[in-house]
Amino acid sequence: MASKLKTMYVGGIVERDLEVFEQIKEFSRLNYNVKIVNLLKKGKFTVKYFKKKLKKYPISLLMVKLYSEDHNQKIYEAIHQYASGIPRVNSLKSVKTCESRRDTFQLIQRECKKLKIPHTYYSINKALHALEAGTPIIIKLDTHNIRNFSKYDRIIGVAYTPEEFREIIRKYDIENNVLFFQEYLGKFDIVYKVYIIDNYVQTITSQHLLQNGEPTPLELIHMRVDIDSKLRRRLIRLGRKFGMSIFGVDYILKDGEAHIVDVNDFPSFRNIPEAVSLISNFMHKILDARENLGKLPLSLKARTYMA
Repeated sequence: MASKLKTMYVGGIVERDLEVFEQIKEFSRLNYNVKIVNLLKKGKFTVKYFKKKLKKYPISLLMVKLYSEDHNQKIYEAIHQYASGIPRVNSLKSVKTCESRRDTFQLIQRECKKLKIPHTYYSINKALHALEAGTPIIIKLDTHNIRNFSKYDRIIGVAYTPEEFREIIRKYDIENNVLFFQEYLGKFDIVYKVYIIDNYVQTITSQHLLQNGEPTPLELIHMRVDIDSKLRRRLIRLGRKFGMSIFGVDYILKDGEAHIVDVNDFPSFRNIPEAVSLISNFMHKILDARENLGKLPLSLKARTYMA
């Protein structure tokens, strides 16, 4: 009689896209005997509950997917203090970086020089100088993944003159860098959304998402488009530089060239039905390697993170 497959454990600190998270939990349990342990108590994080779960379960991998909120720092500190030896699907550094548009685009500029982004201005004076030179500026909230806030509500406005700019920003706490300024490249009907799971890359167009609501499976197929092989490699490299194996990137085509306009650690994957199985398989591959080899081989170590 065959012996029962040993249960392996993933710890989940997940606040966003809970429907997809539940699907990943169920798929992992049924197909890989991987139990994803919810490390939040009724949706809230407490150090006491976190330590209790770590003591009860031999967790070998952490999945962290958060809204951008002040209490996240407590989560980061608890993981560093009590779970520093457990690898993560995406690094804590990447989760924290993606909370801020400013930090996100600074990292792209510093580490991914071959990727194009809209000209970005990190001070009001630099944005005003650009406006005076004739460059329109799009103004967004700096914070990403705000709870109960659509991504369209995070766009404050577009300024074409210094006077318009000052009027738009006057109600905001500009001293604490709550706003983010970029060159406005114009209105684009098509935004390309790239979903990446390890080395799997799928691109869809999003022009119909708002008009038609939830797309049907057939519509999803027609929304899929090819991605240039060079851009594909550069986006996977972006993930490595951020410390992410599962992430999303939005880009637009300006004069035939891709310009990155958004990066999202662990997006919802709602429009990628096979993502549930791919994410589950990726986590199982890591867990199985740790279980059977004692340590991750280099091919997998590069795609899990301790930072």
